[in-house]
Amino acid sequence: MGGNLARDIAREILRLRRQEQWDVGVTVPVQTLARRLGVSRTPVRKALLLLVDEGVLERETGAGFRLRPLQPSDREGGLAGSISLTASEESDLSSRILADRASNQISPDVSESELLARYGTSRGAVRKALQLLAAEGLVHRQRGHGWRFVESLDNEDAIAESYAFRISVECAALRQPGYRADERELAQLRNAHLDFLETPPGMASPQEWFWINAHFHEAVAAWSQNRFFLQAIRHQNSLRRMHQYADFPSLTPAEIEQSCRDHLGILDAIGMGDLARAETLLREHLSAATKP
Repeated sequence: MGGNLARDIAREILRLRRQEQWDVGVTVPVQTLARRLGVSRTPVRKALLLLVDEGVLERETGAGFRLRPLQPSDREGGLAGSISLTASEESDLSSRILADRASNQISPDVSESELLARYGTSRGAVRKALQLLAAEGLVHRQRGHGWRFVESLDNEDAIAESYAFRISVECAALRQPGYRADERELAQLRNAHLDFLETPPGMASPQEWFWINAHFHEAVAAWSQNRFFLQAIRHQNSLRRMHQYADFPSLTPAEIEQSCRDHLGILDAIGMGDLARAETLLREHLSAATKP
């Protein structure tokens, strides 16, 4: 796998470190990251070596990696050195492929040859673009031949039905008698939203946007202490992933800011124990997303 994929994985590792507030000195496990990011250990190890070069990690005795203190440039929202390069040709192509799949211009099962003919580029570029999408869990290689995209909400009716279902489930989660927020997770979510609001326009990634949204809605469900609420919302997030990645470039900064502030208002209400207020805000937030 090429260097572009390694840089994209390095950015994902930096995102996880910031949003999950990894402790300085913690060991960064290759196998665990590979499993979380849906890639093999080889590109993860290349990404970790890039982060060593950037001063984010240091090598441990043997083959391990350890987190160094946060660098000033990263506190300011930048990614140092080669990791901060603008989107590669493969990243641009992967975005086009994703948008075309989200609009049903590409079938769920597709071959590299079909994509090669459609986009008029090299086989290497197509393969690298697919590898980028695979690293995000949006497509996987099929045995023998071709690639398959993940299941998604593929029409407006399905999207509307999904929001109606989520309103019912997520609001019901807040009414459960054992509802209890995890204070540390709530604080992490608030910080992730505040950090995202400070990200300069054009610098935010669809990966980070998806993570913030998915983590927020899953946490609201999980705090109900009912595993079935959480399972339902995780499935919905999986179905939404394709469109959320594809639609991200069309979102305005004002729309992104409003969504973040909606989430922060809901988190604040939950933190204060005002679950009725949190439910009202959540219902308004989800209902607004269904409007054209």
